This record gives sequence, structure tokens and C-alpha cells, in this order.
Amino acid sequence: DKQEYILNLIDTPGHVDFSYEVDRTLACVEGVVLLVDATQGIQAQTIANAYKALEKNLVIIPVINKIDMDGAEIEKTQKQIIDFLGVKPEEIFKISAKTGMGVQKVLDAVIEKIPAPALLTHNTQHVTSHIKGQKEMLHVTSYMLQALIFDSYYDTHKGVIAFVRVFGGSLKRGMEVKMAHEGGIFIVSEVGMFKPDLTPTDELKDGEIGYVATNLKDIHAIQIGDTMQLPRDETPPLPGYKKVKPMVYASIFPTDTNDYLNFKKALEKLYLTDSALDFSGIYSTALGAGFRVGFLGLLHADVVRERLEREYELSLVLTPPQVEFKIEDGKFYEPIVKIFIYTPESYTGAVMKVCEEHRAKFITMDNTNQIALTYEMPLAELITNFFDRLKSMTSGYASLDWEILRYEYADANKMELLINNDPVEEFSEIVVTERAQEKSQFLTKRLKDLIPRQQFDIKIQAKYKGKIIASERISPFRKNVLMHKGKLVGGGDVGRKNKLLEKQKEGKKLMKSVGRVEIPKDAFMKLFNRQ
Repeated sequence: DKQEYILNLIDTPGHVDFSYEVDRTLACVEGVVLLVDATQGIQAQTIANAYKALEKNLVIIPVINKIDMDGAEIEKTQKQIIDFLGVKPEEIFKISAKTGMGVQKVLDAVIEKIPAPALLTHNTQHVTSHIKGQKEMLHVTSYMLQALIFDSYYDTHKGVIAFVRVFGGSLKRGMEVKMAHEGGIFIVSEVGMFKPDLTPTDELKDGEIGYVATNLKDIHAIQIGDTMQLPRDETPPLPGYKKVKPMVYASIFPTDTNDYLNFKKALEKLYLTDSALDFSGIYSTALGAGFRVGFLGLLHADVVRERLEREYELSLVLTPPQVEFKIEDGKFYEPIVKIFIYTPESYTGAVMKVCEEHRAKFITMDNTNQIALTYEMPLAELITNFFDRLKSMTSGYASLDWEILRYEYADANKMELLINNDPVEEFSEIVVTERAQEKSQFLTKRLKDLIPRQQFDIKIQAKYKGKIIASERISPFRKNVLMHKGKLVGGGDVGRKNKLLEKQKEGKKLMKSVGRVEIPKDAFMKLFNRQ
């Protein structure tokens, strides 16, 4: 039709760790391209994100990608999409992003099928629903600024750059704007659009997607899902906001203690670009100074470590991630998640067995297409080796999604590892009673293998609920004190020999009582990697 169109394509992360970002992104658009890999079929996270789009009444354009790959199962993937979405075969686009085959047809369909942004009428209805029918306010509130933040990053020159969708009013340079939930106020230093680079414009109007330069130096002042408003505007913010909180925690230490300051600076820089990151300083007698870091999930932890090591050339020790328990009146409460597993029918029994072994509670099973199993499970079980076992038992065909539900009472307590009666904090963690024996035996045996023999007895013990529940011993080097420079001391004098042996025994007792066990740093690294 010879018209020019601006298409804002927001690439959402596919992993469950970032599901909130996906949800806020979907709130900013009118439609989605549901991209399915022809070699993999529909994955759990694809289904979860598609449901989010359906709940928001967005137009869905299904697309099968990688049709040129050797392992592509186009017909099978098409049937999965038809069964799931209820669409006709001709409504599914088949493309190769690598070669460009079929991509133009998808772009044409985006223009044809996805509507242009709803403007003032949409905004008026939204405001009406929040002010409980106070019609006299409609004309005013229609033009009030409401812009939803769906992403952000830190620029060294412009401060925090927020990506927004404007749902009412407009944004211009020099405007004073407040954050509805976080409460901060800033002056807009620049607005613009993505073409595809950041291109400054005079203003961002109702219905448009663009960026706002805030000049703020703390990215945590701009939260995904928050609403930009005028300072004196009392209109309720756009719905759906929640403060993103870490779900798992791990301690990170530099392998070389001399790298601590470089590590601290690197983490602070990363903190500026990752609003979900949370950290605080800690000290370990074995590993030195480091940080306890909170992550959205295991992938987020992996991404952060990989970035720190690659971008800042650091070598790091990462302790096994743990979940945060709540403690009230001396009782422990653990986070419970709902998990959704999608698997071929032939693996159903194996999947159910793995779930039972990880303290999962069966909820439902649906077999309209693939087998879809729903369970409730402690998050602590999910972040161990559950997903690896699931993939192994299903030859890689199962996929998984999860969402946090609630905290639930757990028969749990702190388990401590003691080495010669000294607790080693790096190995201390909250463990449920039914896992305590298994975990304690694993840790004590592994430490026995990793700690080198020394000149005195080494006791490795696991303490739980005030009792020693597992124990290992490393025997000392036995130095022959009766030999000196290759010659036997004392000759045939039995009394002198016994005196030397008794002196050695007393010396070992002294070393054991006052000496600290030397634990090599690589022992920690090997143990953490094994866990």
C-alpha cells in the first residue's frame, strides 16, 4: 500500500528466570510472533509465554523456524501448533531466519493482522476502570502521562535509559517525571525511538514505544513494570507491577585474593546494568573476601558468572546456589513452586518417578497433545540436579516451566560442616530432615577425598539439630621419629625409643588442638563443581 510503518519488535528472553520481563513486555504490544524451532517443537516456556499472550488478548502469529535444518520436523511441529492454538495450517508461517526464506511474508502478516496501538479511547477506558466511574475526570485523565517501563540499561554518559510504551499523554525533553511505585523524580534529558538504533525525537506520544534518558546514576531507581507519571498526578499506575526479588543465592569469591578489588569493581559495574542483581560483602576464612549474590534463578547465576569471567577476565569460585528459607518463631518455611513439564508419552513414567524423588506433589496431567504434567515442588529441589535428571531420563525431550507459589512449613534446620570442631561456614546450609543424612554423608566423604593428609588427625563431621550425623577421618602422616639421617636412633635402648614415640604423640595432640587444617582452595572449587 506504499505506506511506511514503524514496527517495534521486542525480543523476549525465553527462559523462566525472566518471565516477569516477558509479562511486562507483552503488556506493551498489540501482538506477538510465536517462534517455534522445527528441530525442537513446542517447548514448555513457549507454551507458558503463549498463554500470557492469550490472557492479554494479543494477536498471535505462529511461525516455524529452521525449516532448512536437517533435523527439522515441520509436519510434527505444525500439528503441535494447530492442537495448541486451534489455528488452520495456512495460518502458520514457515521460515528460515538463516537464509531469509519466508521472512517477508511474516512482516507482511504483522502489518496486516496486528492492529495499530490503541490511543486515547483505550487510555480513557483504562482510567475509567481505575477511578470507579468518576466520569467527570475522564477528559483530564485521558491526557495525563502514563508510560510503562519494560526494560532498561545503564549508559555512562546519559545515565539510566528506560525503554517505555506510552499509554497516555506524551514525554518530552525537560519534563519532570516521577516513578509511580519507586517514588523517584527526574528530569527527562532525551527521548527517542528505535530505528533500529536509538534515534532522538522531539517527543514520544500516546501509543508509541521508545526510550527515555533519565540521567539517573542508579539503575535500581528505574524498575521494570513501573509507571512514569507527572509529579502531581494521582491517577493509579498501570497494573501488573511487582518488585523483582532474587530467588536463589550463592557466594562468589575470586580465585586469587589479589583480584578482590577488581572483582568488586566488576560486580558494581554489572549491578548498574542488571536491575535484578543483589549483593552484599562477606568474608570466608578459607576463601577470603567475596560477595553473597542474589539471582532470579540458575540461568541468571550462570549468565552473571560468565559475564564476570569473560568481560572482566576474572577467575571465580561460585558456591552451590541455595534458596532462602523464612524463619518465624523458630520454624522454617521453604519456597514452593508450581512446575509444568511437557514430555512425550513414552517418558511419562520416568518423569513421574523423578518428580517423586524430588519431593514433588502431583497436581494434574493433560494428554491432549504432549503429556503435560503439573506438580508442586520445593524450589530447593528444583535448583539441585532436577532438570539435569529430567533431561537425562527423557533423552532431552522434556521441557520445564515453573512459577513461585508460596512459602510452606518444612521440617528443616541448619546443617554445619565441622573440621576438627571448627565450623566451615561455606558448607553450612538449611537442609530438610529427610535430605540431611544423604547430604551430610556426601559432603564428608567428598571432603575426605579432597583435603590432603597433614601431620595430625583431621575429623570431618556434619552437625544437624545439635547432633553429629556423619563423620570421616583423615589419618596423619606417620613420621618415623626413630630414624635420623638414615640411622636408627637409640640403638637397642627400648626406653629411649618409647620416650621419642611418646613425645611425638604429645606433639600431634598439641598440633591438633591449636593448628588449623589447611584446606586447599581447589578443594572448595572441586567440591562446589561436583555439587
